[in-house]
Amino acid sequence: MSSKYDLTNGPIFQKLVKLSMPIMATSLMQTAHNLTNMFWLGFLDENYVAAAGMSGQFLWLSMSLVMLARIGTEIGVSQNIGKGEPETAKSFAQNGLMLAFFFGAVYASCAVIFRTQFISFFGLENEEVSAIAATYLGITAISLPFTFTHFLVTGVYSGFGNTKIPFYINTAALGLNIVLSPILIFGFNLGIIGAAVSMVAAAVFNLSMKIWAMTWYKNRPFEKFVPFGRIAWDKIKQILKWGVPVFFESAAFTMLFMVVSRLISREFGEGAVAAQSVGIQIESLAFMVGGGFASALTSFIGQNFGAKKWSRIHSTHRISFIFMGMYGILITAVLFILANPLVSIFLENENSIEMGTMYLRIIALTQVLFCLEGVVVGSFRGRGLTIRPTIVGISSNVLRVIVTYILASTALGINGVWIGIAIAMTSKSIVLLLWHKLTIKKLPKLDEVAIKSEI
Repeated sequence: MSSKYDLTNGPIFQKLVKLSMPIMATSLMQTAHNLTNMFWLGFLDENYVAAAGMSGQFLWLSMSLVMLARIGTEIGVSQNIGKGEPETAKSFAQNGLMLAFFFGAVYASCAVIFRTQFISFFGLENEEVSAIAATYLGITAISLPFTFTHFLVTGVYSGFGNTKIPFYINTAALGLNIVLSPILIFGFNLGIIGAAVSMVAAAVFNLSMKIWAMTWYKNRPFEKFVPFGRIAWDKIKQILKWGVPVFFESAAFTMLFMVVSRLISREFGEGAVAAQSVGIQIESLAFMVGGGFASALTSFIGQNFGAKKWSRIHSTHRISFIFMGMYGILITAVLFILANPLVSIFLENENSIEMGTMYLRIIALTQVLFCLEGVVVGSFRGRGLTIRPTIVGISSNVLRVIVTYILASTALGINGVWIGIAIAMTSKSIVLLLWHKLTIKKLPKLDEVAIKSEI
């Protein structure tokens, strides 16, 4: 492997920044794209924003299957690259790719066939919004096999230590989507159908370019890579072993979040749904970057764990906490101070703007701990300890539902829902940080083989 992509040697901060920045930049661009879609759909009507937000939650739910395949594959690739076993790493990449495409095809089929039943879960009284949401979900679901697979390829590149290539391709695909979306929405007068078709086109383009890069580009991770090769059941089994806990955590988070969204739609109406949808997209400035950094750290820790570079792992943790803590402070200030003008860009109804503003200001108070949580999650995954975040994640999301239902019935109203979400987020971050501290103490301080396994 080229020293340029070797994460087990060289200056930690410099290599960590080079690895994580393209991932975080891609995440920010994805957020910008989602906000752009919200912006254009807002010109049609607030109902379109609410519809896109509801159907988007089922696309969000599908990401749990992406994580199942991607995290297991990324761990397998990074640890075996660190061990100096590229052929084993390649086998993990090939089998992960096939698994991702299969999961995407299955979920897409269900979403297309049962789109009306899916949307009916929210119990909206406005039939127009429900119909729009079902249409949007049915079309965007077609993109999922391609989306799943191109996310998996990104994970392979991360595990290899090269995040620039997927960054360039993601940038081109997002650029295509941003340009094509308003043309189809307004130029061809397709409305929300145009926004959905644009997403499908961008996903197909994204995967096509990444498959080309994996098989032909000079800086590809592996020689003679065959995307759909022979199935190695031992690799599939190991990918699932690492990935299943992440799947349950991600799926539980989204499903329980949807339960909260159902409460919002039934008790507070479409305006509150639209406010939440916009607020989530703006908040994802921290969420997507934190997740992107966690993904980079998974690969960084994975390679060093495979190489048994214990002192380097400890140093990486300290540097990462400082870096993400500073970012968390910045995002807290931005969300709290600029909440009203940011929400006002996408919504016109004063009541909806007020609800969205309060959401951002309450959630802003959780962001420092949330960003530090990204370091913990990346560390756990890089070491193959995927069950820890799952236990804490599922518990905190059950707490989210309980607290939001209780507080929503008080005089706090919709603000009670926002406070409940913030309480659950903060609790999760604190528990994960404490558990991480305990497991790190069990790692050797010097670069030697650990005598005891982590508990």
